This record gives sequence, C-alpha cells and structure tokens, in this order.
Amino acid sequence: MKKVKGFAFRLVGLILGIVGAVVSATAIVFSTVGLLQARRCKHCRMEDEFR
Repeated sequence: MKKVKGFAFRLVGLILGIVGAVVSATAIVFSTVGLLQARRCKHCRMEDEFR
C-alpha cells in the first residue's frame, strides 16, 4: 500500500474547515437571537442606552 503524501495536511485542513463552518454558523445564530431580543426590548428602560 502506497502512502499518500500530504495526508496529514489534508486531514488538518478538513478539520479546520469543519470547525470554521461550525463557528460561523454559531455566530450567525447568536447574531440572529440578539437581533430578535433587541426588537422585543423596544419598550424597556435600556432602549435609550443602545441608541
């Protein structure tokens, strides 16, 4: 069986790509949740502080 050159780099690239995709998806979800909570808080006392 022949060893493939650069297999470790491919594996590390794949793992980093998966981690990056998960982190970006998590950031999008948190951003969306934050925007929805900010819309709900239109009548709270802290509204003036955020403007």
